[in-house]
Amino acid sequence: MQYFVVDLGTTNLKFALMETPYRILDTMETGNVISQDDAGKHESDPEVVFNQFIDLLSQMQAKYPQVKLLIFSSQMHALLATDSYGNVLQKAMTWADLRAKDIAQEMQMSGQAREFFALSGTPIHAMNPFVKLVYLNQSYPNLFEDPSIQFMDIKAYIIRRLTGKYVIDHATASSMGLMDIARHTWSKKLLNHVNIQENQLPKLVASRQQIPVKHEVIQHLQLAPDFQILPGSTDGALANLSNQAYAGLEDQSLSSIVLSFGTSAAVRTLSDQLSIHESGQIFTYIVDDKPHYIIGGPVNNAGNVLDWLYQQFGFKEKGQSFQDMLQVLMTHHFFASGPYFLPFLNGERAPYWNANLQAEFKGIKGYTSQLDMAKAVFEGVFFEIRQVIDLVYDTTDLNQKIVQVNGKIFSDPKISQWIADILGIPLQYVSGDDASLIGAGVLIESDILRERLAFTTIEPNQQSREKYHQKFLKFKSYANALDQSSRTILY
Repeated sequence: MQYFVVDLGTTNLKFALMETPYRILDTMETGNVISQDDAGKHESDPEVVFNQFIDLLSQMQAKYPQVKLLIFSSQMHALLATDSYGNVLQKAMTWADLRAKDIAQEMQMSGQAREFFALSGTPIHAMNPFVKLVYLNQSYPNLFEDPSIQFMDIKAYIIRRLTGKYVIDHATASSMGLMDIARHTWSKKLLNHVNIQENQLPKLVASRQQIPVKHEVIQHLQLAPDFQILPGSTDGALANLSNQAYAGLEDQSLSSIVLSFGTSAAVRTLSDQLSIHESGQIFTYIVDDKPHYIIGGPVNNAGNVLDWLYQQFGFKEKGQSFQDMLQVLMTHHFFASGPYFLPFLNGERAPYWNANLQAEFKGIKGYTSQLDMAKAVFEGVFFEIRQVIDLVYDTTDLNQKIVQVNGKIFSDPKISQWIADILGIPLQYVSGDDASLIGAGVLIESDILRERLAFTTIEPNQQSREKYHQKFLKFKSYANALDQSSRTILY
C-alpha cells in the first residue's frame, strides 16, 4: 500500500510518499511564512498555508497518480478563526505566540490553572489555545459576538476546504486545552469560560476516519476518483507512536521515553493509561483511537541556545565550525563550583510554564573565563532537559532510567557520551527517518508489521555522572529560585 503523509509543521510543510511497511520513498517540503512582532505575535496565514499545501499535493499527485489516501501529522496548539463561509477572521496563532502570556500568569497565580489543567491535561501557558481564547475575548471581543464564528486549528481548516467537513481528530483537539480528556469530549466548563459553544468547534472524529475529498477538488487537482483524507494525529504524538513499528522484537529493548532534540526539545512517553501529573508541569495528550496517550514536556531552549552560543561567543567569528565548538567545550575543564547558565532565552515551557523567564549566569567569579561560561551554556541546556526527564519518569513504573534520543547532536559518539554524563542516564541513539512520518505509517497501517531498528546505547561514565549530579542539584535550585522571583516581580 502507498499513501501520502502531510506534516503540517510550524516552520515547514512536508509531503512524503510512503509504502508498507512504513517506508519513506519520496519527500517534498516548503517553508512557512511567519509574521512576528515585539508584542509576541507569531502567526501564519491559513490561506498561504493552504495554497502551499495544494501546490505540494499537485506535484506529488502528478508523480504518483495511483495514490488515493492521505494522512496528516500536524503541529499542536495552533488557533485560527473564520466566519461561517470560511473567510479568515483571525490568522493562525502558533504555539510560539506569546500575546496571552500575562493571561496564563494570572491563571497560575489565582489557582485557576490547576483546575483547568486537571480537566484538559494541557498546561496553562500562552501556547495553549484555551488561554489564547481568553486573550482574544479581552482583546478582540467582536469575535465572540457572532455565534456563527468558528475556531479551529490549521489542519481542520485544510480538511474543511478539501472535504467540506468541519472535523478534528481527538489527538489534535486534546492539545487545544478545551477537551475533557477523561471523557474525550469538548468540556462545557472550559467552553463557557472562553464564551463559545460546542458547534463553533470542529466535530470530534477518529484519527483513522476516512473522509472523501470533494468532487470539484478531485477534478481540479486530478486526484484519484476515490481520494480520501484521514485526520491522523499530532507530530509529537506520532513521533512516539513510531516506537510501535519496532516494538515486540526479541532482540530489541527500546526505551518508551523519547528525547527529541532540535531547535527546541521535548521529552515524551507513550502510555495506554490516562495519567495527569498533578503538578501541572508536564502535559498529557491523546495519541490515537485505541487510545494511547503521550505524557511529557516541551523545552523552548535547546538547539536554538547552542546556536546563540556559537554566534555570540566568538566561535563563528574565529572560523570554527559548530562541531569544532562542541569539541572545545567538551574537553574544557569541569568546574563543580560553576559557573551555571539558566538557559531561558525564550522563556520556558516545561517544567516552569513561565514565558517571562529570562536567561542568567550564576556563580561568576573573578577568574571565570569566557570558555567556562560557554561550557556552562551547554550544560545548562541539558540540565533543563534533565528536569523534564525526571518529571516524566515520575509518571511511569519503569525500574531503570534510560531514554531514547534523536537529533543530529547525538550523531557524534563523544558528544553523546558527554550528554549521557550530564543527564546521568543511559541513552539509546536512534538514527533514521522522520519519526512523526513513521508514526503516521503505524497509524494508517497498524503496528502488526515489524521493522528492525538499529540503535546505539551510551552508558554514562560513573565518575562524571556523580560530578554532574551534584552540579545539577545546584542548577535546579537556581532555576527554581529564578522562576519564583520572576513571578513575584510581576505580581
